[in-house]
Amino acid sequence: MSEDVNILKRAAENNCETDFQVVCLTDDASGLHPEIIALPIPVFGLFEMPKSVGAWPKICLFHPSLGEFLEQVLFLDIDTIICGNIDPFFDDPKDSLRLLSCGPRWKNFKNELSPQPATGVMSYNIRNHANIFEGFAKDPGTAYDDYNLEQEFVGANAALIDYFPLEYVQSFKYHLRRQYLVDLFFSPKVPHEATRMVAFHGYPRPRQVANVGEKWARFPRMGIKRPAWLVNYWDSYSDQ
Repeated sequence: MSEDVNILKRAAENNCETDFQVVCLTDDASGLHPEIIALPIPVFGLFEMPKSVGAWPKICLFHPSLGEFLEQVLFLDIDTIICGNIDPFFDDPKDSLRLLSCGPRWKNFKNELSPQPATGVMSYNIRNHANIFEGFAKDPGTAYDDYNLEQEFVGANAALIDYFPLEYVQSFKYHLRRQYLVDLFFSPKVPHEATRMVAFHGYPRPRQVANVGEKWARFPRMGIKRPAWLVNYWDSYSDQ
């Protein structure tokens, strides 16, 4: 939704001192803040539109044509919440594809576990990683067959990867949402003071949790308690 993009823009501007331009790849730019640059999703060069399951359309973020407009990119999923200073995310990744680490390492917040690539937050210089799109476009069918998720394909085909510090990004589902029955009495936790972003990967979305009147959890969890920090965030940065 356009408001979700606008909220992300305002939150980013309020939480960093780095100059940046917000770009949204979309087929429908209606409702976007006038300062946001809207570019069409670059799928040319493919025999078919990427599958939506597993977020395969994110492969288009590595399309070589984007290098005509952009150089260094910080990509955020639309359902990311910014809750701290994000200037370090704009550090030059140089030749690396800098990613969010998922899997047991992230879920358990243990640096000693092996990282697994996740594409919810990425920093990269486009010209260094166009091979990811080009490799996919040559044979999408094999990519779909060999990898369950697009982030697995990205991780396997990136020439050089590093990861954001683990403490920078918390998961709403893993780290903040309360356990069964506890959530009947307590709202989700407040992000840790070292956290700079909260990822709402999958269900629920931030909008569902923030908006009163919409149950945001699936059985057996309750989804009726709303965290004040997220409600305030949504109200502060919304289009209303």
